[in-house]
Parts: sequence; structure tokens; C-alpha cells
Amino acid sequence: MKTPTQKRRILVVDDDLAYARLLVGLLSPAGYDVSATHTAQDAIGAVVVSAPDLALVDVRLPGDSGLILGAALHSQFDVAFVILSGLDDLETAQQAAQIGAIAYLVKTGDLHHYLPAIHTALARSEELRELRRRELQLSNALQQTRAVSAATGVMMERSRLSREQAFERLRGLARAQRRRLSDVAEQFLTSVECLNGGVSAMPRSSGEVSKS
Repeated sequence: MKTPTQKRRILVVDDDLAYARLLVGLLSPAGYDVSATHTAQDAIGAVVVSAPDLALVDVRLPGDSGLILGAALHSQFDVAFVILSGLDDLETAQQAAQIGAIAYLVKTGDLHHYLPAIHTALARSEELRELRRRELQLSNALQQTRAVSAATGVMMERSRLSREQAFERLRGLARAQRRRLSDVAEQFLTSVECLNGGVSAMPRSSGEVSKS
């Protein structure tokens, strides 16, 4: 049985090649799939090819700073990141937290203290990713609910139906067309909006016959 860390990918971004190699040498035996880049540009390229579960980013990089890179990883690629720094600097740590860093680790000669922190950072990043996924699902569900409610209301007004009758008619259309109720509701609302209050845009079910 595989351990929880074996499939997790970590990207080390540090222009200090020796220190980057030390981190790779520490994390690989711990079961992580680790790779290293040495510039922000190379890091972005690596993420585009295959996004890691976590990035360890040195705060001082040639060109863009580690903070700029971390912000880009977080906002553009949804990659969790930890800032590495040679200084125990409160202001930098606060800046890192403000742009979404999972943690701020001070570089030391004893790298083994990184392991618990990295494990915690990975767990935290997974919790945040799951939270964002649930928030998106909830947002989509609310949007769909609003569309169905609005379509039901418009159908009630245009066809002089009760709420229950209008909803059942809308649901019948969805079943007949083998489509999601929210999709049918959104199409109905779009049709009504396009007609701008002209001829009724209410779609007819297959069982209805138009009257002349």
C-alpha cells in the first residue's frame, strides 16, 4: 500500500543550486516526487507542464521575487506555496501570508525540521482546495436554483399558472428534452429576454397543441 506522500509532487524554486539539491535530497527519500528550478520563469514553465501539489519558493530570486512568483502560482495556477527565506523577518512573513502563502520557513542548516512543516502545508493546501471546490459547487447550485425560481415566476405570470403548475411544466420540458432543469430554465429566461416582452417565449411541451 502506498503512503500518502508518494504521489504528492513538490517543486523547489531556489537560485541557490546547492540548497535546492539539499532539499531534493531531503524530500525524495521521504516519498515525495520532487523537482527543482532556479528562476521564476522556469518555475512557471514547469507548472504549466505539470502543476505540483506544493511549491517551495525562495524569497530572493533573480528577476521576479519569490513573493511575486508565489502570488502568481496562487492566483493563476491554484498552486499552494511556501516561502523560504534566509531571514526571520516578520514583515516579509506577513507579506507572504497576505498573498496566500501556506507557510514561511526560515532556512537553516538542519533541513529535517522542514519535513513536519511541509507535511502540514500539504494537508492545509488540500483542505483549502477542497473548500474552494465546495464553494464553487454551492455557487453553481445557487445560480441554478435562482434560474429555476426566476423561470417559474415568469411562467406563472405569462401563463397564469400557480407556482406548482409552472414548476411542473418546466420540469416536464426538461424531462421531455432530457436536459437539466436549470439549463431549460436559463434557455427560457434568455428567450423571454430576447423577445423583450413581445410574443410569449414560453416553450411548449410535446403534448401541447397551439391554438389558432
